[in-house]
Amino acid sequence: MLGMDGKTIQLDFPVIDAHVHLYPDFLAKRVTPDLAGRFGNTPSFDGTMDGCVARHATCGIWASLNLPVATKPESVFRTNRFWHEAVDLRAKDGIRSLASFHPRLDDPQAELAHIVQCGFAGIKLHPEYQQFGFNDSSMDDVWAALSDLGLVAYLHAGGERVFPGPYRSNPSEIARLQRRFPRLKIVAAHLGGFGMWDQAEAVLTGTDVYLDLSHTFFWMPKEQIFRMIRKHGAGRILFGSDAPWQDAGKVLEEFLSLPLGRDEQSAICYGNAAKLFGIVP
Repeated sequence: MLGMDGKTIQLDFPVIDAHVHLYPDFLAKRVTPDLAGRFGNTPSFDGTMDGCVARHATCGIWASLNLPVATKPESVFRTNRFWHEAVDLRAKDGIRSLASFHPRLDDPQAELAHIVQCGFAGIKLHPEYQQFGFNDSSMDDVWAALSDLGLVAYLHAGGERVFPGPYRSNPSEIARLQRRFPRLKIVAAHLGGFGMWDQAEAVLTGTDVYLDLSHTFFWMPKEQIFRMIRKHGAGRILFGSDAPWQDAGKVLEEFLSLPLGRDEQSAICYGNAAKLFGIVP
């Protein structure tokens, strides 16, 4: 990969970006500019699979895990059908995806069965877009089913730049969810809570919840990132960029500048995601 100073950085392990957002080509042309305006930053690529593959190839990133967020229940089935077919076609390019899901589906159990049939490793949920709370009683059957099926619940965590607070997805709610459903495989994005990192450090480090690094570098002190990684343990940290809303190459370079050992780097960049999501060459 090329660093920000133009020098080549050599790695002896693959890199999986476990947090990207991609869209079908026809949708990317509308969604990416709209979100860019709402986020207030220029995306690192156009939000398409081709754009992701091209940009991540220059960064030395081997595979990218798409996290589709369903804003309406009626979009879930067709979204999952699209990404199931897309991954079949683009797996050689390193494109992988979780399933979309929505808490207000008419028959959530049937959709979870469909998700398993399609071979997805888990689902992405976003309480601000989908207007629910992690510990709402209406979600209990979903968490129980995910636990029984061994599916990962990949959760937005903390603040959200396009929504005002107070936020439903704070770290304490995630910690409570983990205590209530200890068999549930949880990934909390943004090191457990975007903009709420002191709370995340207090209540999530040392738990069985996985934490990803998306939208942490350039947003919080690197000293705290390093401290939280060490307190939580490298075995439950995932490299992620939130691309295209952050540039994966810049995030990776910042990550590699932390004083971590090679085994820690390899686990965070590859091993943990490979095992959790079944991402193999």
